[in-house]
Amino acid sequence: MALVFQSYALWPHMAVAQHIAYGLKLRRMPRAEIARRVTQLENMLGLTGLGERKPAQLSGGQRQHVTLGRALAIQPDILLLDEPLSNLDTRIRLQLRDEIRALQQRLGLTAIHVTHDREEAMVIADRIVILHQGRVMQAGRPQQAYHHPASAFVAAFMGAENQLMLEAYYDGDRLTLRGDEQGAALVPRHATLQPGTVEARFRAEAAQLYDATQAPPAAPGMLVRQGTVLAQSYPGGHWQHTVVSGVWRIQVHASAPYDVGQRVEVQIPTEALFLFPASDTPAPFAATSLASASHDPLPGLTTQSCTGDH
Repeated sequence: MALVFQSYALWPHMAVAQHIAYGLKLRRMPRAEIARRVTQLENMLGLTGLGERKPAQLSGGQRQHVTLGRALAIQPDILLLDEPLSNLDTRIRLQLRDEIRALQQRLGLTAIHVTHDREEAMVIADRIVILHQGRVMQAGRPQQAYHHPASAFVAAFMGAENQLMLEAYYDGDRLTLRGDEQGAALVPRHATLQPGTVEARFRAEAAQLYDATQAPPAAPGMLVRQGTVLAQSYPGGHWQHTVVSGVWRIQVHASAPYDVGQRVEVQIPTEALFLFPASDTPAPFAATSLASASHDPLPGLTTQSCTGDH
C-alpha cells in the first residue's frame, strides 16, 4: 500500500530521483533495479531530465508527479490518494486528473481517491462512496449517484443544490405537490412518498426561466414557481440567475440574461426533480427519485473515489 499526500510531503534536501528511489532503498533492492525503476517512472510521469532537481525548483504539477512516482515505485497493490489535486491550478489539475486515471488503468491498481470535487470524482472513479459525518450515504457507479441520489445530501453534492419544501397531498389516486400560489402543481407518476412535507431538489440547468408576463403555459405535471431576479452573472456558456421565490432562493441557468428585479417564472419538469421525505437527519438509501434514465454498467475497473465532507 502507498499514499499520495495532499501537501506533497517532499523533503527539500532530496532530488527527484532520490524521492522516487526512497521506498526502494528502504526495501534494500539492488542498485541496478532501483536505477531502472527510477528511470522508468521518470519517463512515465514526464520527469525525464529533472532527476537532480530539488522540490523548490519544480512546479506544483511536477511536485505531485514526484509524489506519484515515489508511491508507484514500490508497485503497491493499493494506492491511496488524499486530495492530491487540491493544491494545483485548474489547468494542471485537469491534466493530472486524466493522467492519474490513465495510470490506474495502465498499471491495474486499486486506487482510493479522496476528494471534495464532484467532477473530479465523476471523471476518475468507476465507483463512488459519498460520506457525510462519517456515514456512507451512497455507494455505486457515478451515473447511479448522479441520476438516482439516495438522499438530499447526495443530491446536493451531485449538483442538485436547489431546495424547495413542498406539501404533498393525494388527489384521487395520485400524489400531488402544490406549486406556486397561482395553483400550478406537479403530479409525480411513480412516487411512493407519503402525504406531508416533502423536500424537492433540482439542478440549475434543469429548470426553464421566463419573463413572468410572457411565460408559456406550463405543461401538465410541471412545477411552477414565480419570483424576482436577485442576481445574475455569466460564468461562461450560460447566464446564471438567483431567483427569490417566497423564502427560497433558486439558482437557474438561461441562455439570455434577465434583469435584476425582474419578475420571472421558473418551470421545473417532473423528471428533473429528486424528492425526499422532509427530515433534519439524512438517512442513507431512503429517497424517491423521479429521474427515470437508465444507464449501461461501466467495465469492471478498480478505482474508487470517496467524496463528501469530513
